Amino acid sequence: MSKYAPLRKYLTSGSQTRWRVTFAEVEAVLGFSLPRSAYAYPAWWSNDATGHSHSRVWLDAGWKTEQVDMAARKLVFRRTGAGGEEKKTSSSPPAVPVIGVLKGTVMVAAGVDLTEPTGRALAGR
Repeated sequence: MSKYAPLRKYLTSGSQTRWRVTFAEVEAVLGFSLPRSAYAYPAWWSNDATGHSHSRVWLDAGWKTEQVDMAARKLVFRRTGAGGEEKKTSSSPPAVPVIGVLKGTVMVAAGVDLTEPTGRALAGR
């Protein structure tokens, strides 16, 4: 069981869709102090579950963080739905594969042989 489980329990127990909270209030829910990195790096509050047990807790509970204000030490948790998946709407842009994203954006001038060895065209001049 994760030490951040109390946060998950708190998030799943209510019916609210947004929770404006201070870092101190998060600590009160957890029952312990947040690590120094939570106060120093906005990335600590990112919605990246890979390798981050703390963010996996709120994502798995169906919440995301936003509006992280490091100076004021506060943020907003927003409910995204069961299991952490945001509901897709028809207005959402389609997913674009990373490979092939630039397909069709490069133009090769007529008469250019891309298979010609480098420097050969200049050697004959």
